[in-house]
Amino acid sequence: MYLVCLGLLARDAGVLIKNQEVSMSTTQIESVTQIANDLVAHCKSPCEDMLEHDAKLWDKHFVEGWTSIEGDGRVYTGREEVGAKYKKWQDEVTCHSCEVTGPFVGPSGFSVIFDLDMEPKDGSWPRMNMQEIAEYTVENGKIVKEEFRYPAGACEESC
Repeated sequence: MYLVCLGLLARDAGVLIKNQEVSMSTTQIESVTQIANDLVAHCKSPCEDMLEHDAKLWDKHFVEGWTSIEGDGRVYTGREEVGAKYKKWQDEVTCHSCEVTGPFVGPSGFSVIFDLDMEPKDGSWPRMNMQEIAEYTVENGKIVKEEFRYPAGACEESC
């Protein structure tokens, strides 16, 4: 189990961050929680075409020009670039299973842990289990950024 200490302390209707109170309404937390729960339910539902399946989630919960950052630093902006990234992954990788843990909700977004059992369709690297953490930043009720983090060295040969 991974624990991340963010130094956040709940206090009355706000949150104390580094000795500075930030006003935060219940509606903001409910909005982030609802988006997070929708994303996790979506990820747990079966699909044949990942790109088509995820487009429904993008339409509902993502701003049009959101940013997607991979663990190796590659940055994709907007539906066209992110869609191309997803299509490439779907074309090149067989995902035997994907377990989703979370969400872990905070005032400005949420995180989800993915446990993947995958292998390349061309056999260029061995079948492997990999864990990644996806962090989603929410502003004004929409996801503006997704960032994927992998264990150190996890993608040196396989990604």
